Amino acid sequence: MPRRFGLPSVYLAAAVATAMTTAAPMAMTPASGLAARPAVSEPARPYLVTARDRAGARDLVGEVRWRVRRYYTAALPGFATWLTSAEAAELRTDPRVRAVEPDRRIHPMTSPRPRPAAEQGATGAGTTVYVVDSGLDPGRAEFGDRAWRAFDATGGTGDDCTGHGTQVSRQVAEPAHGARLASVRVLGCDGTGTLSDVVAGLDWVRRHARRPAVANLSIDGAGSPAYATAVRRLVRSGVFVTGASDTGGCQMDRNGQALTAAAPQLAGLAARYLELHPAAGPLALASYLKCTAADGTVRQNPSGAPRNGGR
Repeated sequence: MPRRFGLPSVYLAAAVATAMTTAAPMAMTPASGLAARPAVSEPARPYLVTARDRAGARDLVGEVRWRVRRYYTAALPGFATWLTSAEAAELRTDPRVRAVEPDRRIHPMTSPRPRPAAEQGATGAGTTVYVVDSGLDPGRAEFGDRAWRAFDATGGTGDDCTGHGTQVSRQVAEPAHGARLASVRVLGCDGTGTLSDVVAGLDWVRRHARRPAVANLSIDGAGSPAYATAVRRLVRSGVFVTGASDTGGCQMDRNGQALTAAAPQLAGLAARYLELHPAAGPLALASYLKCTAADGTVRQNPSGAPRNGGR
C-alpha cells in the first residue's frame, strides 16, 4: 500500500471547513457595544474570550467582529480577538462572559522513555491518536502509512520544524504501532505556539475525531480557562485526553485530562486498550490505566521554562 504523505481527502475537506468556521463570521449583524465606539489610541492586545453559552458568544462576536481572529464552534463558546485593556476590563463584567484572558505563548514538554506495554497482543489498531503538537514528518519508516498531517492551526502545511511532534508521535507508536497517528499542529518553527492556536487545534479535534480516539497534548496549558474548557469538552465527547506534567504515575485533573510525565506512552497504552474495548469511555480508560484523582492543581511546568524536544 502506498504511503500517504499528505492529507487524506476527508481530512483535507475537514481542514478547509475548519479554516472557514474558526474565522470570524462576517455575515453576523453588529449589535450595539464595542464595535460602535470611535477608534482609540490605546494599543490592542490579543485575548481569548470564553462566553457562558453559544448565544452569548454569537452576540459578542457580532459586537467585536471587526477584530475577531478566531471563532470557536466546538471546543468552547468563545473567540480570540484584539482588545484594549479598557475593553478587556469591561468584558470581564459582562454577564455573557465566563472568562477573559490574554493570549500567551505555549511551550512543548518532553517525556521519558516509554514504560512496558500492558496489553499483550494489542497494537492499537482501529484507534486514532491525535498528536496536538509541532507537526509531523510522516516519512519516517516506523509510521508506515498510518500517520498523516490532519490539521495545522498555524496556517502552514503541517511540517514539523522542530522535531518535537515527530518525537512525540514516535513515543505514542512504540507501545501502539498499529494505531493511526493524526498530527494537529499548534506549535510554530520557533518551538512555541499560542494559546489561541492550541484551542483551535482542540476545536478541530472535537469536531472531526474518528472514534475510538485519544488526544495527546505534550504542551504546557496549565492555568488557562479556555484551555481547561476545551479539554473538558473534548473528554465529555468521548475522547481520552493525555497531557504532560512533572507528576509521577497518572493523575486526573478536574477537567478529565490524564496528566503524567510519560503522556505519549500513556496515549499509546490507551490506544491498545481501545483496540480491545472500543466502546470504553474516558473514565473506564482512566480506571484501567490506574489514573487517580489529583488532590489539587497538577503543575505542568512549574519553572515556566520552555521544554523542547529534538529529533
